[in-house]
Amino acid sequence: MSAIVGRKKETEELMQIYRRKQAQLVAVYGRRRVGKTYLI
Repeated sequence: MSAIVGRKKETEELMQIYRRKQAQLVAVYGRRRVGKTYLI
């Protein structure tokens, strides 16, 4: 995921959640057109 610039903290947090064995709910919110879908 090195193509995402300026979102290191968010990327690391999502990867930690992804690696967990149990199910997690993740809500990604923010202004429109800031890259939420691309981050996911």
